[in-house]
Amino acid sequence: MTRRPDAIRDPAANVNPLGAMWSPDFGAYASGQLHASCVGCALCRHAPYDCPPFGTPGYLALVDPRHRRTRGGGA
Repeated sequence: MTRRPDAIRDPAANVNPLGAMWSPDFGAYASGQLHASCVGCALCRHAPYDCPPFGTPGYLALVDPRHRRTRGGGA
């Protein structure tokens, strides 16, 4: 039997190094315990999501802390 690389056995291993954010509800959805309409957004945590439009200051205010970034002279 041939062993498969970890990235094939665990697809998250491919995207986590890229800074992927996962909904806290994803496991329940993937296992069929939760309907897609009830999955909280990985960014705003709401279901359905209500994130500000992409690229706006409000959106960046949600994204930056998740990636441990600061903008504009922050430490």
